[in-house]
Amino acid sequence: MDSKKFFALIVAIASLGFVINYSIDHYQGGEIYEAANRGFDLLRQGFNVTVLVETVDGKTLEGELFSVSGSTIYIVKDGETLTVGGPSATKEDIRAKRIEIKARGKVYVYELPPKSGKCSEIVKQLRVDAYSERFSGLIFVKDFTDPIEIGRLKYNVDYLTYGSIDVKQSFPDGVILAAGMVPIELLEKYIGDREVYMYGTLYVNSEERNLPFKVLEVKTL
Repeated sequence: MDSKKFFALIVAIASLGFVINYSIDHYQGGEIYEAANRGFDLLRQGFNVTVLVETVDGKTLEGELFSVSGSTIYIVKDGETLTVGGPSATKEDIRAKRIEIKARGKVYVYELPPKSGKCSEIVKQLRVDAYSERFSGLIFVKDFTDPIEIGRLKYNVDYLTYGSIDVKQSFPDGVILAAGMVPIELLEKYIGDREVYMYGTLYVNSEERNLPFKVLEVKTL
């Protein structure tokens, strides 16, 4: 692919004592399949992926990748879902002349031991300096039975991120949720101060290891 340029830039900042890992893939609009495949491969590994698009009419926009389907790239920009296609696309919102797929850091895959307490407090304990943090596993939630509230959580996870969340089992006083790569900030936002018991796997896209849990895998660019 003549127009594709891939590089990993490692900038050593001695005075601060850390390194920054950064990669960009460049594609022409006609290489939309290649761009979609590369972006999705990074996304499913746990990287936070940014898409920069130069449109056929000379405009530039940037959004966060959350899904692909064939030659269509789905991004979120300012809370709005947009579709990106090639230069001759007819169904997508944006016709791309040039595309950049950006990712940074590494993905540290941690084994998250059982945690219990208010969801908001648990999430605060898990928050670190990272590009993204995603949780996969089971969440037992007390007093979370309103279908409207559950629907809001599911919509924002399933349709605005790469993640997924489903009700595994319902009880009169709560639910068991099965989460797949769910951004932890959405758990905090929609479950809030409800009592939870949760365990599973945490995918942290960051520059360095910054949580005390067992590391199952480290994914690099």
